[in-house]
Amino acid sequence: MGRDFYQHHMELRLRDLTLQIESVKAHLAESGDPRAMADLAGEIAALEARRDQMNGKLTVLEQEPDGTWEELKSEIEDEWDGLAQDFEERMASLI
Repeated sequence: MGRDFYQHHMELRLRDLTLQIESVKAHLAESGDPRAMADLAGEIAALEARRDQMNGKLTVLEQEPDGTWEELKSEIEDEWDGLAQDFEERMASLI
């Protein structure tokens, strides 16, 4: 998998995660449960911050020399796996 393809693939995954997070937010807002919203606000913010960090790494990946981008790819993959797992464990049941 080439760098451009990989970067595009990860951007799509992050966009999908963003849509899922927005869906959770909408579900919480519709529920009208202020306690649930307050309880999950911090977790949602943490997920969004991690997502934003990954977007930043994808920007760095674009500028990485051809010989070393695979190392950054491995780091991004590890972070993605953790982020996706955290989302599934904490939020997926709310969608």
